[in-house]
Amino acid sequence: MSNDVDKQSSPKADEKQDENGFDKFLEEDCAQPAKQEARAFLRERFLRVITGIIGKPAKFHLYENTTVAAEFRGCDIDFLELYVRKLSTPLGTIPEAVLRTNDVIHFELDHPI
Repeated sequence: MSNDVDKQSSPKADEKQDENGFDKFLEEDCAQPAKQEARAFLRERFLRVITGIIGKPAKFHLYENTTVAAEFRGCDIDFLELYVRKLSTPLGTIPEAVLRTNDVIHFELDHPI
């Protein structure tokens, strides 16, 4: 009986989402050729910037008013983690480390690209 109530209370939910729970409208919107081309252009430009700053010294501004310095080495595919070398922290230097992007407010390069 609860299944009948659930189906009756949200009939539009079935129309908007496919069997995997993905929003059909969002999927159709992103599938437009012009939008795909724009996304590809932006992704390529982002990857070129990331590739261009590998090996450059950078300052990372973190929460709790903390600033650390390190050599930027790369990031993961989802840009959730930043890989750094020679991380200088208030407690000392770490040879290699991973910074979570959720902890980073912004970072700046010591030298222009």
